[in-house]
Amino acid sequence: MKNKRWICISMAMLFLPWLKGAAQDMAVVEVDLLTRQLLGGSSELDRSKYINVHSHYSASALTEEDLEQLKELNVGFGRSFDGPFASHKNGTNYPDTATIQAQSEEVLTAAESNPLFPYHTTRRIMTNNVNDAFNMQDDPKEMARYAVDILEYHYNDDTRPDFYSPLSIPFVAAGKFGEDQAMVRERMTALVAEIGKEIDQRELSTQVIGYTSAWPMMHYWDFQHWRERMQMFMDTAGPHIDGICFLMLDATHMKERDSRRSGSRVEALMDLIETYGAIKWGEPKPHAISEYGDVSHGWPHGDRYTPARSSAELNSYNHFLFSLLGRQDRLSIAVPFLTTKSPWFYQQPRNNWQPFSADLWRPDPESIVDDKPTRFLETEKMEFYRLWRDVKGHRALINCTDPDISTYAFTDETEAYICLNNFEDKQREVALSFKGKLPNIDRVELKRMFVPKQQAVIYTKTEIDQLPQTLMMEPHETIIIHISYAATLVPTAYIKTQNFYSKDFLLPITADKPLEFFIQTTDVNAASSGILRISFAREHNLSKKPQLKVNEHEIDFPDDWLGGDQANKKGGFFGAVAVPIPTGILKKDNKVSLTFPDSGGRVSTVVLEADIPVSNF
Repeated sequence: MKNKRWICISMAMLFLPWLKGAAQDMAVVEVDLLTRQLLGGSSELDRSKYINVHSHYSASALTEEDLEQLKELNVGFGRSFDGPFASHKNGTNYPDTATIQAQSEEVLTAAESNPLFPYHTTRRIMTNNVNDAFNMQDDPKEMARYAVDILEYHYNDDTRPDFYSPLSIPFVAAGKFGEDQAMVRERMTALVAEIGKEIDQRELSTQVIGYTSAWPMMHYWDFQHWRERMQMFMDTAGPHIDGICFLMLDATHMKERDSRRSGSRVEALMDLIETYGAIKWGEPKPHAISEYGDVSHGWPHGDRYTPARSSAELNSYNHFLFSLLGRQDRLSIAVPFLTTKSPWFYQQPRNNWQPFSADLWRPDPESIVDDKPTRFLETEKMEFYRLWRDVKGHRALINCTDPDISTYAFTDETEAYICLNNFEDKQREVALSFKGKLPNIDRVELKRMFVPKQQAVIYTKTEIDQLPQTLMMEPHETIIIHISYAATLVPTAYIKTQNFYSKDFLLPITADKPLEFFIQTTDVNAASSGILRISFAREHNLSKKPQLKVNEHEIDFPDDWLGGDQANKKGGFFGAVAVPIPTGILKKDNKVSLTFPDSGGRVSTVVLEADIPVSNF
């Protein structure tokens, strides 16, 4: 959202000399490739948490050639609907343990005899459709016994999935199982809890995640949605599971203004889950995002394939990815909603060999022989993986003066990757400033992904003569600059980035009445700076600019945040606003005071993301 430009005053204070001479309306990206950033004690990008495909190596119609292509693009798995209830759908009289044990050798042998078995991996989410895996009649303990028997005896340590989401998006289907939807949700939660207990008792490696919220509108009805769904789930099943799961989906429109959850809203959602987890368990349980992307609608021919229709979701994959990249220490896995091939969809007569909208490959309509496609063509969605194929390495310090431009930097020996994402609905010019004495540059490669509204993606990869000083970013564009230096980039400083949570949350807003939040930290000192993420839900006509004090220091509250103004969102504004905090203000025990000029809504969370200089690393 852009009303007024603001200048970062946290780590950006280190770079202020570079800003002189830059146009006032130009965003400045400040890069320090020689300062390494640590998240949760590690600086290395874990691609397996982000760059995955919503599929399984043995998914229908996949070939060795397909799997080799995904491997070459450095794509991992994944998510698949092959959970325990796939072979025993929605019914009583579950096979007993002895029967399941007796099947073990046959099942394991069959899996290993699959020609594609060399591509198998344990790093994936196993799940079941709620209609297959849940009913109100059966005992959750017996259902858990059966499910975990399958996990224990039909898999071994080399094949057992790392993650198990027992029910896929269950709460939106609660009405199918009874009029008292609250009771149904509680029963669904009990099943997930029992499965978690059973897995823990047997000491299996699989992590249980849930509840897999489809449309996490947590601020609705004065946060009643939160209290009756996610909070209830965390209270009941939380002690027995390993990760909190929800879907990150935008709802873009072909013609009308897009409705986005990416940006400030998803930041506020994650902060609410993390804060409540920290209050309950001392630290938050990690996120497990089973789908991130978009449900684009308004297309004149539905989901019929066109290059433009296939491109529509690409912006959202990148927006959500940029929010997740900053939370690697609080993330188990995230899977973009990008599927492979979908015979269940394209073989239906009414679909006339059209691909499912999320597919990477589509049947060539001219290749149908005996009612089967003999050739597949790529869809535009494959470009997402080409964009991110090479990015790896250790995090380096990077900041931008505009909160609508999200930035990350990584270094790997002589290579550097500068990643930029524009959340604006309009063009944005950015200037690049690099700190420190860097080696000579051997090569610069520029990747750009831009999706004009109602048009196909424009993806380019070009080698350029020199590092650009400025770039004009298109609306929602992603840019990755790959720089090859003549010598290794050796870090000269280290920054540890750590999040701290207040025990106060969901405080109601009353006009001119200060709201106080107290945040205890470790390792924070006078040299520390950071970002204070303040999330609130308010009607659109109410103020979003409170007076802010941190440890009695007055801090200017920005009127700009990541993404749009949400003016077309039902239920009002709900989002996180990032406020830079300079050095010299943060302490071990911090007091944050917020005063709004009008009444209404709630401040959901206040989270401190502190940047702490580290010596003797």
